Amino acid sequence: MQVKSKNDNTKPNYLRLIHMKLIEEIKLDNGLKLKIYDLSRSIAADTVKVEISFQTKISLKESYFTSNEDYVLVKDIMGEELAYEHTLERTFVNKENEDSTRNELINTFRNNSLEYLSNANFAQKMALSKLREIKSNPHKYRSRAKSDHKA
Repeated sequence: MQVKSKNDNTKPNYLRLIHMKLIEEIKLDNGLKLKIYDLSRSIAADTVKVEISFQTKISLKESYFTSNEDYVLVKDIMGEELAYEHTLERTFVNKENEDSTRNELINTFRNNSLEYLSNANFAQKMALSKLREIKSNPHKYRSRAKSDHKA
């Protein structure tokens, strides 16, 4: 994933990929597909870390931007797709409470964020947010086009 929510960590955590289990896929009203993954793992004999990841990919469209230059800037840095990821977690959960805690985290996300992600303008808002971030922190990003030529 290249872009994440405000708790952004743009470096992929490959160890997490090993433990990802798809729980559910939801087709949102705006056409996006939200995938819900369980990343939970044991901490000790009787405790677990319950971690749920909510992810969707957004195709970057020129129509999201007021200028072609802005579209090209984001596309050159982020590629053809943006990825949204939000994670909810609880640590040191008793194993007997793992399922109920997992359900609670999923329901919390559904109640607090699902409507926002389903909004018709969500993809455009995310693209414009990424553009603002790139423009305000240009040192943090390198163009894929430039780095591809170095390889």
